[in-house]
Amino acid sequence: MSDNRRANLFALCGELIGNNFTLKKVDEQNDLSPRYIDMDGQNLSVGSSGTRLLMTMLGLCMDERFTSMLIDEPELGLSPKVQAALSSFFQDQEERKKYFPHLERVYLATHSHLFLDRSDITSNYVVTKNGKRINLARVQDIGDFHRLQFNLLGNAFESMFFPSAIVVVEGKTDHAYIDRVTQLHLRGRRVTVIPGAGDVKRKIYGLREAFGDFEKSPFRPRLFVVLDKTHQPNLEAELEKLGILPANIVVWSKNGIEYYYPPDLLAVIFACTPEQLKNLTITGDVVSLNGINKTKSELSAEVLRQMDGSTRLPEEFADRLLRPLETAIE
Repeated sequence: MSDNRRANLFALCGELIGNNFTLKKVDEQNDLSPRYIDMDGQNLSVGSSGTRLLMTMLGLCMDERFTSMLIDEPELGLSPKVQAALSSFFQDQEERKKYFPHLERVYLATHSHLFLDRSDITSNYVVTKNGKRINLARVQDIGDFHRLQFNLLGNAFESMFFPSAIVVVEGKTDHAYIDRVTQLHLRGRRVTVIPGAGDVKRKIYGLREAFGDFEKSPFRPRLFVVLDKTHQPNLEAELEKLGILPANIVVWSKNGIEYYYPPDLLAVIFACTPEQLKNLTITGDVVSLNGINKTKSELSAEVLRQMDGSTRLPEEFADRLLRPLETAIE
């Protein structure tokens, strides 16, 4: 490597990493002494493996014999900050030509979302393998891009301290019950249940402000809205316009979450058989059956106190909400 090219390599690495690179002698008093690369007073040979790999990779890019460069996992050993800087450098054609004027194309195979091209999303590709067959699919739109980015982040919102899913419900007892069920049945996944306080649509507007357009968001399949049988006119259609998937709008066939409490627990509380639960009535804030009356809050507290992971849930509740939630966060 010529002196000029080496100086360019040191300058580029310095810009990307933030360190100063120079060539020094082991013995400064001996002109024939072996040389070493100094990085801010430290011999590069005992520096991080990521820095050494980066310098080797960029040194190879300076080889004028190549017009195309294929780089596998450029992120190895590099901090996220340096990954982002290196990604920006490779995607900036003017900067790249300044150091590698001979390189016409650079291909990166990466597991890091920081190397995705956000200026031209169609320049990103997804490589998959099925047996011995390898497939290459070009990113076509922003939805494809978000799925790719989310996949590279581990396909788990909770690893970034985001909830695995969000469920917006109408009332306090809906919130308490559904929150408890998800804790018991979706262990290890964090499902955030949000009470709508009488205005579900307003809560969705608030979530849109936080997460952006749901139609372009990877959160879209993980956002659910649960409604009573009786609700505001046209509410379902309005929620769909806001970006909620129709399949994720759960409307119970009966009016009241109390109908969806575990039947075995309700039978004990109201001293009846499970078959008699069809006669359960809700009048205002009171739930009645078999001459026994409970306020919604009292009944909720009793049910939640007795529930555990083995408690049998109503089929409609499991089919309409719990199983779709499980599928969404797999």
